[in-house]
Amino acid sequence: MTNKTKSRVLIVDDTPANIKILAELLRGDYALSVATSGPDALRLASSKDAPDLVLLDIMMPGMDGYEVCRRLKADARTKDVPVIFVTAMNEVEDETKGFDLGAVDYITKPIRPAIVKARVAAQLELALSRKVLERQNQQLSDSLQVAAEVQRTLLPKGAPTIPGLDIAGCCIPCDAVGGDYMDYLAGQDSGGRGFAFVIGDVSGHGPASALLMAAARAFLRMRMQRPGTLAEVLTEMNVQLAADLDGTWRFMTMLLMAYDKGMLSWSVAGHDPALLVDPAAGTVSELPGTGMVLGMDGSVQFDQHSMPLAGAGKILVLSTDGVHEAANAAGEQFGRERLKACVLANAQLGAQGILDAVVAEQKRFCTGMLCNDDLTMMVVKLV
Repeated sequence: MTNKTKSRVLIVDDTPANIKILAELLRGDYALSVATSGPDALRLASSKDAPDLVLLDIMMPGMDGYEVCRRLKADARTKDVPVIFVTAMNEVEDETKGFDLGAVDYITKPIRPAIVKARVAAQLELALSRKVLERQNQQLSDSLQVAAEVQRTLLPKGAPTIPGLDIAGCCIPCDAVGGDYMDYLAGQDSGGRGFAFVIGDVSGHGPASALLMAAARAFLRMRMQRPGTLAEVLTEMNVQLAADLDGTWRFMTMLLMAYDKGMLSWSVAGHDPALLVDPAAGTVSELPGTGMVLGMDGSVQFDQHSMPLAGAGKILVLSTDGVHEAANAAGEQFGRERLKACVLANAQLGAQGILDAVVAEQKRFCTGMLCNDDLTMMVVKLV
């Protein structure tokens, strides 16, 4: 092993005899730098031969070891370099002060060679492990950022313009990437079914859920371009997902709807029911339909529901459980009833206004709590 591959240790002590003892003990294993004062130590610590670890005496004239340590930890270039105090001071308050300043260990004089070598080796190993972990975390962060950018391209860039409808939607992941899904399909994409819209929720969240969401989106969009009922679309989609997810215990809920010439059709796979809001009557009802979740049992057949839907001002609201299951500091959930009340209270607004009102009310309700699930919601208002 050459000095270029050895870890570098900076020995700081104003007594030459102490430096000699430590240097003789460590030079076979490490590259060494030596400083006899605090200012020299700071200069060497930020030089091209920056140390991987500092052995630092406390009692030095001018600038003592405590001040050296404080300045090392205040400098972005040296703040992560481990510092071990080597000193004759052995009172508890002396050690406490050193640890408070950022030292990682404390060796008392007269030194014991085996203890010094063991502690230096241990701290260098820990420092190397931290560097490796930081590098891996950065690589993971970079990968998640790329995944998040890819996922954003799969979500709608904005609401489509559909005659007679005012449409708004949002998808807010709680991690860099999420497992919630929403989409709009019109024209050829809807397979002649008018305006189709879908919302879904993959179990869990994070990269694995995001991958399943992307696969589900691709299959749904491909299948929707062929003839068949919405129920048949979900049935065939379930067969594929059940085969792909066998043994993983992952699944996906979905609510698929289509609106065409005053007729609303929908099929449900384990998702929370859509809300139908009638501001004129002051009512909020849940559309029927449950169905099995997608991906658990490939033999399931799904049902389709339909009803005429007309009358300017009526509103459809689709959401994932990240909306109503969000909890406040007391553990109380936002809840479906609060969601219904918020939509009804803001029904005079446009679709985007209603959506914004719900998100703001949920945020106010959950003040101080971290988001632990993706939040996805869609509002479709007849105009």
